[in-house]
Amino acid sequence: MFKYTKKEKGAVSVFLVIILVPCMLVASIFVDVGRVSLSKSAAESASDLALNSLMTNYDFDLNDWYGMVASCQNIDEFYEASEKCFESALKSQNLSDDEITTLLGSFKSMIGDTADAVDYLQVTPASDDNFATIGAMEGANLANSTMLKSQIVDFMKYRAPLAACENIVDRLRSGKVDGVEDMMDSDKNEPVVKAKQHFCEAESTLMRDSYYTYKQLRDKYSHGEPEPTNALLNECLTAMLIHREMYREMNTYLVTNLYNTEDLHIFNRATARYDDYSYDKSNSECHSRIEDDGTYYIDGDKLSGQFDDVKDAIADFNEAKDNFTEAVNGNGVTYTAGTTNDIQYWKHAQDTYDGSGKYRENLNKAATEVIKQYCILEAMMDCEPGTGLPDNYSDTYEDLKTKVINIRSKYLDTSSHDSSDSYLVLVDRLEKISADNIYNIEPDSLTLSDGKTVTTEIADISSDLIGRRTILKEYSDAINIAIYGDGDDIKSLETLKKDASEYSTELSKWRNTANGSGTQMGKDDKAEADEKLSSEEAGNITEESICVLETRLKNIKSQIDSVIEAIDNFTYGGKNVMLITDFSTFKSAASSEMSESEINSRPTQSELESYATGAFENLFKPSGGRDDVIMEINTDDDYNLQLNLEDETVNVPGVYLFWNSKFQGASEDDIDKFDNDRGNAEDKAEKLENSAKNKENPHKDSQDITAEIDTIKEYFGMSSVLTGLLGVIGNIVDGEFDDIRDKLYISTYMLEMFSYSTMDNEGRYRMLKKSGYDMSSLCKSNYETAYNTMNDKWNSEEIKDNYNSNKTLTNKLMNSENNAAYGCELEYILYGGTNDDNVKSAYGQIYEIRYILNLVSAFQNFWGWDSKTGTAFNTVAQAIQDVTMGVVPAAIVKVVLIALITAFETCNDSNRLEAGFPVEIYKVKATDWQISFEFGGSGDGISGVQDTFTEKIGNFTNSCENGITYSDYLCLFILCGMQDNKLAESMTLRCGDLIQTNMGKVTGSDSYKLENSKTYFTFESTLRVDPLLITLPIFSGYNDGYDSTSTDWCTYKVKKTRGY
Repeated sequence: MFKYTKKEKGAVSVFLVIILVPCMLVASIFVDVGRVSLSKSAAESASDLALNSLMTNYDFDLNDWYGMVASCQNIDEFYEASEKCFESALKSQNLSDDEITTLLGSFKSMIGDTADAVDYLQVTPASDDNFATIGAMEGANLANSTMLKSQIVDFMKYRAPLAACENIVDRLRSGKVDGVEDMMDSDKNEPVVKAKQHFCEAESTLMRDSYYTYKQLRDKYSHGEPEPTNALLNECLTAMLIHREMYREMNTYLVTNLYNTEDLHIFNRATARYDDYSYDKSNSECHSRIEDDGTYYIDGDKLSGQFDDVKDAIADFNEAKDNFTEAVNGNGVTYTAGTTNDIQYWKHAQDTYDGSGKYRENLNKAATEVIKQYCILEAMMDCEPGTGLPDNYSDTYEDLKTKVINIRSKYLDTSSHDSSDSYLVLVDRLEKISADNIYNIEPDSLTLSDGKTVTTEIADISSDLIGRRTILKEYSDAINIAIYGDGDDIKSLETLKKDASEYSTELSKWRNTANGSGTQMGKDDKAEADEKLSSEEAGNITEESICVLETRLKNIKSQIDSVIEAIDNFTYGGKNVMLITDFSTFKSAASSEMSESEINSRPTQSELESYATGAFENLFKPSGGRDDVIMEINTDDDYNLQLNLEDETVNVPGVYLFWNSKFQGASEDDIDKFDNDRGNAEDKAEKLENSAKNKENPHKDSQDITAEIDTIKEYFGMSSVLTGLLGVIGNIVDGEFDDIRDKLYISTYMLEMFSYSTMDNEGRYRMLKKSGYDMSSLCKSNYETAYNTMNDKWNSEEIKDNYNSNKTLTNKLMNSENNAAYGCELEYILYGGTNDDNVKSAYGQIYEIRYILNLVSAFQNFWGWDSKTGTAFNTVAQAIQDVTMGVVPAAIVKVVLIALITAFETCNDSNRLEAGFPVEIYKVKATDWQISFEFGGSGDGISGVQDTFTEKIGNFTNSCENGITYSDYLCLFILCGMQDNKLAESMTLRCGDLIQTNMGKVTGSDSYKLENSKTYFTFESTLRVDPLLITLPIFSGYNDGYDSTSTDWCTYKVKKTRGY
């Protein structure tokens, strides 16, 4: 067993060991923490040194020309050197190994130390990469609008106030521009002017449309021949009734006389004459032989044969005669005088004897044969008796002769009549009936009760209906055009009602707008509008009065159309009676109800008439009595066709009466002349506008700028340029710069650093003025000569010769050598297109502004009689109103003249601005106008006024010293554009495009890019301090404000951003 014993030796050593280990640990930690902290301070200083050394490589030319500070174009080439600078500063304060050895040797000799130098910081990269990474901040270059604006604003902080002393902003604030207050009032007066124009146009439209409707009714209807009255319709309907009865008569004749009688021809009984045959004994048929002495003999056999032929012929004739008689009398149609229709009896008889039995043909042949055979027998009897003659041949001859003579005299002679002989009674009847009715079966000769033939009656009825319908249709069409318009000059009554409504509406708008304007012009216009409210036009041409006229015209048209419809429905056999122009058409129409078989089956007059009556009722439409055929004409006043303005007993719509009193005697030629003059004036105004808006670019050689930096591509062109402009001017005049200070700086920078179209002219104008030249003597014909005297000073690079005219704020001359788009730069900033298009856009918007301001001024100065031009305008307008009887109101003439003088004056203003002259911002007085007109007689008219204006625009003068110039407008445009953030950014970027292009030109580098002009750089490094005693992660979270993602306490990051 071991025995426990207490021993105390070595306790202090053990205690010291226990105490020293923590002490050493704490001391080691403090040493390494101190080294880390010291290295961070060294790293910060080194990073500042590296970035500062990098930014010394700035773009001197950019700063010299445009006052901007940014890196050189090849700044990326200096990144590595700056990174090395940082590394050297950390390692050995940027000393070489030889320098370190020399420095340490000197230091050791001073302190007598022989130890080696040791780097106690021992800072190394946290990874195998470089000590640091230096680069440009993303987007931090002058191609960024924010960077560009910042640089411009910094540059202009102390320069803008001085530069603004002579520009439009300062002149507006100090009251050096005349007419600003009146121009601000023009914004209130412009709605009044527009409202007045709209009313005048509405009044002109109402009067013009009213006149053409009145003229249509007067010329094409109420003054028509025959006069449109209710009696005209009644006459037409009565005539239709008469025509219907004549058709009834013709329909009956068609049945009884005409329908089935086309093939009827006059009946002639069978006849034969002895003279028709010239037989003698010499004929071979008439003798048996001839002796040498020329004696002819007849022998018995031939004579006997001839006796038989004669007997046969007589028998055949009698048979044929009897057959004829029996056939005709037995054909089912028994003739009863007064009952049987003669023509139909004749028709049936002819159908029988000329039918398949050929009774008349056989009878005629038999009659001919009897006479022929008898004539041969007579010739034989002249021969010498021959041999074999029969006994008593002479008695036989005499007997036959007697029979033939009896036949000839009784049946074959037209003068033979015998009431006891059925044949003779029959043929006598047929001959009489056919002779009496031969002209009654022809429509050209059959006479009706009114004395006309059927053919004539049909044609006359057709012609009469066509004529009446044509007249009615012309009246209906005339009224239809009056109601619905013709698509040309004559407008519909609906349009006319809208015209009247618009007239009333525009009058109220004008009055209310004038009343609410608060200007003197508004007060005058309200008084004028009040007069219009009580005018005859306002009281008579209303929607209600036009509705009354429309109702009357529609009622009249409905009556006329009803009669036209009745004519169109006046049919026979389904065919319009108006279109039945001949008998064949008439018969064809009847065939739908009639047939020959039906007529043939009705031989009596009563049967035929009954059939005709039934057929007519089915054929003719409308059928029935008078009430069924004739419509009733409404005789109420609202339906009265008559619009006779001279007949006071006739109720005529009031608006039509007013039109007649207003427009009667209006000259169509004078109306056309006004239209032509107005058209010419508007064409001239349009040409002037085009010439003013499409000015030629005087700097054709300038380079078009390619938009590389501007990717937004927003362009100046506000929907209301004038309103935006007045808003900016109002802020300037009121001194409200808080919201627009930076925008004003940028605008001033653009105006002072870049050229514009009229720069040469405006600059030399200012130089002339400073030289003491009489500026009032400048005009179109001499200004270029005067300007040329300033050319040497204008092109001089000496500051004393031309400060602040054609030199930038950096004292660089603006010319084609230094500015790629010289003369078109501000225009490019605004519009971003080609130089030619940009210049045209600028002049175009200036024209629009000047036109509106001039228009308001013209209405103020020339509407009344206060000025010579106004007196002339009013005289011309009143003369035109008088000769057109108010169809062309005086107000619309003044509107045309004011628009014309405004176009001339605005074009003249554009010419003055192009010459570098200042122009009145607003023409307060009539004497401010260079285009004017003094009355030379009403005969001058619009064309005379236009000719005078054309002469005056040929020589503009410099009549305003306190106006604004072309460049002033551009400055105000830029300020307006700066109010829109998106447009402002786009304009700033286009400013960058100009700088980039111009820098490329002056440096001779085609690759010059503002995106290479860096303004901010970033530094980033991850470092590690190697622990000398112990490595523990107990301080890994310590960063003392640094953004560290280190995994142990001795690793940290250094991040910095520095810029110009």
